[in-house]
Amino acid sequence: MFRSILPLSLLCATLGTTACRDSGPSQPPRRKPTSQRLKVSPPVPSPPATPAVELHRRWEITVKAGSRAREAVTVSALLPATPPAKSVRVRAPKGALVSSQMPGDGQVVFKINPMKAGAQAIFLAEEGESPAASEKAGVLAVQDPEGVKLTIDGKPILTYQTQRPAGGKDIAPEYGRNGYLHPVYSPAGVLVTDDYPPDKPYQHGIWTGWQKVESGGSHPDFWDTSLKKGRVAMESVAPLWGGPLRGGFGSHQIFADMDSRAGAIILREGWSVAAFRDASRASYFLVDLESTQAVLKGQTTLAENSFGGIIMRGNRDWQGAGQSIFLTSEGQSRSKAQGAPAHWCYLGGKSGGKLAGVAILSNPQNSAKPEAVFIDPEAPVMGFAPSKNGSITVRPGKPLKLRYRFVVLDGKPDKKLLDHLWDDFTNPPAVDVRLLASQ
Repeated sequence: MFRSILPLSLLCATLGTTACRDSGPSQPPRRKPTSQRLKVSPPVPSPPATPAVELHRRWEITVKAGSRAREAVTVSALLPATPPAKSVRVRAPKGALVSSQMPGDGQVVFKINPMKAGAQAIFLAEEGESPAASEKAGVLAVQDPEGVKLTIDGKPILTYQTQRPAGGKDIAPEYGRNGYLHPVYSPAGVLVTDDYPPDKPYQHGIWTGWQKVESGGSHPDFWDTSLKKGRVAMESVAPLWGGPLRGGFGSHQIFADMDSRAGAIILREGWSVAAFRDASRASYFLVDLESTQAVLKGQTTLAENSFGGIIMRGNRDWQGAGQSIFLTSEGQSRSKAQGAPAHWCYLGGKSGGKLAGVAILSNPQNSAKPEAVFIDPEAPVMGFAPSKNGSITVRPGKPLKLRYRFVVLDGKPDKKLLDHLWDDFTNPPAVDVRLLASQ
């Protein structure tokens, strides 16, 4: 049968518009509104969150005295664990808590009692809150307008100078600098450093200075800034930290060429300064200073010289060889010690009727070992000269690293004590750590 299919327009014209409208796609029937509320199913409760597992790890720490007896000192141990422990308590072999502190990176430091030669002691470290430092019990580093101040049990011991004096009536602008330690005090409060001394105003407490320097054909001088060939300035200070046993700060200083390349930075020095608290050491305290001097490009040569490096300028009351006491680990006099190797050197004198002084202990890991001593014939200026026996070239990736321990003492210097402290500094007690099962 033949079926005729009409176009839609002709079909609509034939049947009418109503039929055409009704021929569209079917629509769902409209429902009348109702007052009944929709039922909404209650949300399915989420499963309870699994509480974070509280780690409670324990470590066994064995401390070995070695070949000689040990006094009550602090030791450091790395606690193996992932993630690193943030806070621990340390117990002595008989279970009593001992003073401890977590400087960071899983390290714990704690105090040990005196040990006989060849002896060992086993300590237990467990995760838990350790005591924090306070103004009355501990070592704190505090920033104030003058600089960073370190205190032990609330008593000021030193200040890192962050301000750069603009000069004054007695101080020419070229002498103004920052990035050094002054004032430094003994435990009895005797001032043992000087700043802008009248005879050599370019010397400042405990500071870094180099005289014979070569960089890119230029020859800056970072020792005598009155020559206007070199400038040293603080770049930054961070971090500041403290605790019951140790506290300190980090800083950076820049050495800028003012000879033929004005303003070019040829050395950048980083300092790490840490002071130690030990109630049994009423007559002295300890300060560690680690220096890292680096270049970003090219190279800088510190030429052979009998002085330069990290130097101390003592109290101006010690001016004159007859007004000061000088001593080295080798028992050398002032005249024979200049340029001679030694493990430590001491300089002190009286101020306000009280005797005090500073010993600088050199670490064998420094570039020259043992390092040569620098001592001025008359002025109270002392330190070690790393470049005494040959030039030192600092290249990118190969910085110059120097580490010293400063012993600030009241009373007469004790050679036996300083020998003992040098050995503690360079040969600390051996420490073995074992992670025990977690609880």
